[in-house]
Amino acid sequence: MTVSLVEENAKIQMLSAASKDKKSTTERSLIEKYHLGPLALHTGLVVSCVTYAVGGAYLFLSIERPEEMKRRAKAIFKFQELKDQFLGNLSSLQPETDRILETYTKKLMYMLEDAHNAHAFEHFIIPNGVPKDMWSFSSALVFTTTTVIPVGYGYIFPVSAYGRICLVAYALLGIPLTLVTMADTGKFAAQLVTRWFGENMAIPAAIFVCLLFAYPLVVGWILCSTSSITFLDSVYFSLTSIFTIGFGDLTPDMNVIHMVVFLAVGVILVTITLDIVAAEMIDRVHYMGRHVGKAKQLAGKMFQLAQSLNMKQGLVSGVGQLHALARFGMLVGKDDVEKTVPEDGVIAFSPDVMDGLDFVDNLSIYSRRSRHSAGNSARNLFLS
Repeated sequence: MTVSLVEENAKIQMLSAASKDKKSTTERSLIEKYHLGPLALHTGLVVSCVTYAVGGAYLFLSIERPEEMKRRAKAIFKFQELKDQFLGNLSSLQPETDRILETYTKKLMYMLEDAHNAHAFEHFIIPNGVPKDMWSFSSALVFTTTTVIPVGYGYIFPVSAYGRICLVAYALLGIPLTLVTMADTGKFAAQLVTRWFGENMAIPAAIFVCLLFAYPLVVGWILCSTSSITFLDSVYFSLTSIFTIGFGDLTPDMNVIHMVVFLAVGVILVTITLDIVAAEMIDRVHYMGRHVGKAKQLAGKMFQLAQSLNMKQGLVSGVGQLHALARFGMLVGKDDVEKTVPEDGVIAFSPDVMDGLDFVDNLSIYSRRSRHSAGNSARNLFLS
């Protein structure tokens, strides 16, 4: 009875282990089939980047909002004091009105150079001003997004010492994270395009270049239709934003979510285009380099072959010349030469056998080997 219970428990354990193995195998096959592993990695990077931007917005809002309230109250007090001083001087000293007005204008312009003072004057001092906080969640989110992308419009910025220290640490960690996320997303999209079009990257490169030129135009038209800036300024703002230049000289009326999406899509599009176009250009450069290398190798081999042929020809020529000189010497040394004495007394000789004389530049000693006998004295002398 005990043995049967033990066997049943063993069978149950074996069946459970087999079912677990089958389940894990099925899960692995699903992950491999639908590429869930890389997809989870890409999604995790995007979620981490978005979370980092949102968390940074809350962080800087909590740091800079109290500082903004202090600076706003101080700015309102200064503007009111300057106004009262101007009105008092204007009523007491009528002849010096021009000088008083000039002094008031200079002080006012000097105060407006500060961003918090200018914001307080625009929204809380002038009669038609609409009260508006400089640091809100939407503006803080634009600040963190343009910091980590990085565009850096400069619409708002931290003024407290603690906020600036946090910004340094935040940017040191956030900029690499965002750049890696953008590059990874662009690489993933480029791989999808490569699988769709195959090895030919010229077509997707042309498509993305056209999209890169069309994107600022479309966004510019939307901004021109929904805000007060012109179409040219809208296109200018779009280009300086997606290429992470961000001068901050234009402030279009744009929803913060639309702003973030516009920047993210634009920067990713630039990354994909540069990735595909650079890959195509590098491939073409490598193609040309490989062919140039092959051409150099072929030219080197041909040059070596030409040198080898020249060396062999020179050696044959030298051997032929030596044979000719040897034959010439043997012919000169014969006893049957006719010596003549000319009228000037100079003795000259002329070999009586001219048919057997080979000239120095004649290589026929090898080509006419069959016509000469094996016992030729000059060749036997040279070859012996």
